[in-house]
Amino acid sequence: MIRIREARKADIPSVLELERAAFSPPWSERALLDQIGREDGFFAVAVREDEAAGGGTVLGFVITRRAADETELYQIAVREVCRRQGIAGLLMEAMLEDSRRHDAASVYLEVRAGNSAAIGLYEKFGFTVAGRRKNYYSNPVEDALVMSLLLKKFD
Repeated sequence: MIRIREARKADIPSVLELERAAFSPPWSERALLDQIGREDGFFAVAVREDEAAGGGTVLGFVITRRAADETELYQIAVREVCRRQGIAGLLMEAMLEDSRRHDAASVYLEVRAGNSAAIGLYEKFGFTVAGRRKNYYSNPVEDALVMSLLLKKFD
């Protein structure tokens, strides 16, 4: 069984390994360490239930930041060998629950325009394309889609 819990310092080597495999350019160890325990953020990892107490290998992770009434999804990744098992969905659910708990009105993110798997995941959770940023990414150069999800309706 997969469990989502807050990230700890002991998770950083596993998260960093996954970060380097999933993103170009990857975040640094220092940048990841700085996300742990932030009052304005959410940094959670997915681990197997039997590994939850002792740390274990991180199967996936999610990082967000909140400002005013918005949440920005910074990073979400799942180990390649663990994909298509619902782990990204569990991380998304935990992130959205954290956003609601902190009274966020919306969540937004940027995603590579060619990352159809990620776009499909976000659409499954109700995100829609709000805009496009030309040549936003490097290594390789690619446009970003800005996607958003409204959590609250305004009168």
